[in-house]
Amino acid sequence: MSPDPTAKRGCPGGDGLAGDRLSDLPDGLLHTIMSFLPAPHVVQTCVLSRRWRDLWRSTPCISIEEDDFLITSEAGSYLHEWEEKWRKLENFTTNLFMFHNNVASLDKFRICMDGRHASALRLRDMDRWLRRGIKYCPQVLEIIISRSCPPIPFPHMGASSCRLKRLHLDGLHLDNQFAELLCSGSPVLEDLELRWCSKSFQEFKSSTLKRLVIDCCDNLTGDLVVIMVPQMAYLRLRVTPGLYSNGISIYETASLVKASIHLLCLGKTFSLKHQRWILGNLCNVPNLELYGFQTMVCLLDMFLYILFYVASKHSHVFVKDELSILHE
Repeated sequence: MSPDPTAKRGCPGGDGLAGDRLSDLPDGLLHTIMSFLPAPHVVQTCVLSRRWRDLWRSTPCISIEEDDFLITSEAGSYLHEWEEKWRKLENFTTNLFMFHNNVASLDKFRICMDGRHASALRLRDMDRWLRRGIKYCPQVLEIIISRSCPPIPFPHMGASSCRLKRLHLDGLHLDNQFAELLCSGSPVLEDLELRWCSKSFQEFKSSTLKRLVIDCCDNLTGDLVVIMVPQMAYLRLRVTPGLYSNGISIYETASLVKASIHLLCLGKTFSLKHQRWILGNLCNVPNLELYGFQTMVCLLDMFLYILFYVASKHSHVFVKDELSILHE
């Protein structure tokens, strides 16, 4: 539970800084201030006075970023610098979870790591930290593990997803359990952002999502990707044809207000059929941005329908790169 915002005010004339105006603020406001600080600075506030000694243990926001542990190596060796930074990071993170109030739920948990030089042991450490953070049932969960090989699997959340409203993942592997999490395991999830992840499931299904971003994610199954999110108001896709060779189908788009579709061709193109699928699914979207569509194929009646809809609804359709409209 979050601390009572009216509890535990500082007493004027106390020790150290306890009588200053900042220390006189209620815990809730001090925790809000702490949420803008890097995790090491949050913990360091404990030395200010008795008033601040235990505040960090109940902060509702935990943000662990590897860049907060910068080291200047006299030897000039990048690997040596990284090893020293990792030792500081590991020691800090282990102690942070050990002494943080494990009863309180979190408003936000964020962890940002560079997996470039991570050994199998360190990947296990990262996985352990992810699982510890998830146990706090955060409302906002952001996990960024860049350049990890192999990618770390996203942990099974179970009941810890009951409060989850925003989920941002970068560089993780997502399996069928993740698909089930979207479909039935996250009753209040509204915002999902996936970047540079790999996935081994076919369908994105959610009755609560309002915002969906899929950016440069690997489609390991090679199957048709199905998106069924009836409450979705915003959609952003950046995909390559090689990883989505069987196409993308988007269903139930009545609530969709804006869509941005980037086809990252990289020497290949989506088939005419798959381009038609995407456009046909999005023909009723008021604001549509298209990138990388080298050829757009529309049946004559569909083309006339789109023109009519654009004229009648004052829709905005933005198309970038070479584009021609053909009729079969």
